[in-house]
Amino acid sequence: MMEDQAQASAHQYQRGRGSDESHRQDQALFKQLLAEHRALKRVSEILPNGIRVQTTSENPELAGVIQAHVEGMKRRFANDRSIRSWDPLFVALFDYRHAITMAYHNIPTGVEAVLTAEDPKLIELIHAHNKTLHQFTDYGFEASKNASPAPAWVLEQYGSA
Repeated sequence: MMEDQAQASAHQYQRGRGSDESHRQDQALFKQLLAEHRALKRVSEILPNGIRVQTTSENPELAGVIQAHVEGMKRRFANDRSIRSWDPLFVALFDYRHAITMAYHNIPTGVEAVLTAEDPKLIELIHAHNKTLHQFTDYGFEASKNASPAPAWVLEQYGSA
């Protein structure tokens, strides 16, 4: 807990910090996925205009957490309720959310999603986000402490974390 607070205070939040019940619920899902990252599988297909990805777990409870997390992210996008607002990649994702199409459906072991865009810069953003989520599933909390890999234009526009 102390380490989480120290890490949080080291970041500059560009959109404020969440503290309402909805944020706490979403954060609990993030933390569970990070804690149990070894039980997750993420398979991506790079598309010319984005990605197709399956995030799954053989653990039925964790598959449900994946599904709940994706549904929570859909709500956060719709309501402009950003997460990781200290991380330039995530700030850009929320700023450009209306130009990114996300279609997803639940599968028995998790979620399949397709994220696409028409603008080449946003396609690059989607691909960088995909790398970030692979880091989360590969390294869990350790990866979440770091800023996401971001395209040069994102770092120019938003600065570095």
